[in-house]
Amino acid sequence: MAALIASLIAIPEFLMTNSNSKNPAKNLHSVKRYNVIATSNAPEAWDSIEGYIGYEIINRECLPMNSFLGQQDVPSIGISIEMIRVDDHTWMGHFFRDAWQDADYYNIGICHWDVTSVGISAVARRVRFNWSHTLNTLLRDGRQTSYFKKSLYGDPGAVRYGAQAFTADDPDVSQSPNAYFPVTIAVQSNIP
Repeated sequence: MAALIASLIAIPEFLMTNSNSKNPAKNLHSVKRYNVIATSNAPEAWDSIEGYIGYEIINRECLPMNSFLGQQDVPSIGISIEMIRVDDHTWMGHFFRDAWQDADYYNIGICHWDVTSVGISAVARRVRFNWSHTLNTLLRDGRQTSYFKKSLYGDPGAVRYGAQAFTADDPDVSQSPNAYFPVTIAVQSNIP
């Protein structure tokens, strides 16, 4: 028993955190708060709506090379966030960019987590409508708009795979704008 206790005492502190790149520790002192604003001019009300935030390790030099694949395995995490209805067409949620603790998972340098994508997932009559963009695009270019076919509401053929999102540049959207409805996503920083 004494040998077991002695061996446990010798374990380095960073191994005792139970944190690894697939299950990182949460940052208990997050300060980089951002709002997600979603708008929709859908033909009917959504049955449900939520936000989705994608995190990745952004500095690849802290990751080992997978010798079998010949490339690095970049860890990622996705979390859902609650979206609160602001009015008939607008929902808002929030996330923290610094939600995960940076750590030296592989003993080759500190890995840094950051948000890489922000998305919305809404459901109407069992059909899922997803729209998303990279965080960099949203911060650089502001609000982004996507379009969905109005006819997909309740379409049994769209239940399995969800509705396809289109851009304003799509010829079908520009030729038949009344057949589509717009949705947007935007991100605002709450950092003082």
